[in-house]
Amino acid sequence: MTAKILYIDIETTPNVVFTWGLFKQNIALNQIVTPGGTLCFAARWGHEKLSDYHFYSIRDEDGGEDVMVQAAWDLLDEADIIVHFNGTSFDLPTLNKEFVLRGMTPPSPYKQVDLYRVVRSNFRFVSNKLDFVSQQLGLGSKISHKGMDLWRDCMAGLPAAWKVMKRYNIQDVKLLPKLYKVLVPWVKTHPNMALYVEDASKPTCRNCGGTHLHKRGIERTNVVTYQRFKCTDCGWNGRGRKRLEKPQDGVLA
Repeated sequence: MTAKILYIDIETTPNVVFTWGLFKQNIALNQIVTPGGTLCFAARWGHEKLSDYHFYSIRDEDGGEDVMVQAAWDLLDEADIIVHFNGTSFDLPTLNKEFVLRGMTPPSPYKQVDLYRVVRSNFRFVSNKLDFVSQQLGLGSKISHKGMDLWRDCMAGLPAAWKVMKRYNIQDVKLLPKLYKVLVPWVKTHPNMALYVEDASKPTCRNCGGTHLHKRGIERTNVVTYQRFKCTDCGWNGRGRKRLEKPQDGVLA
């Protein structure tokens, strides 16, 4: 038994609104012509090769909007862990909106690893964007494009634009597993991978599921001590569950 890890990234359409200006605009609800929605998404499973991917979009050639939303629901429903970049605030709530608008129930519960939050909480890069961090770490870069014009051309149905959009979206889910591999020992709230290991007889790294743990001294709380471990598979630092000593009462001088 291994955890089913799904990497996912979505692209969305912009809100179409009426406006009289370009700067510092407060857009009222009655100025909205068309609310934004999901344009396309790319995903891949952790056990798949980088060349393998799932891609769906609103255009008929990729199944159309309803097929796209159902495919996203099916993938999330099957996954144990979702890995994304700012998906906690953006990608997954956007997909959930698509589900509820169609009267769909929530997919099965899953855990999340948001690499954007890992970057923000642990490091001080000049920029926390996926493209910048990936380049800084030598993992590659996002696909360059012409900005908003790409989205306009895709919404207009231009095949050349969709070809670029597909490459752009898929490249993100190629970067995600590379970045995840680097950041996994830094994830303080990572789902416990030891729960997905069949052989429970060996000490297991909670972040990567590896079994190559070396003892690295003692960790002391206010009242008890634990064995500290270092995972040589991913670099995670953790402690065992078993207390090494009985709790000691504090002594007032």
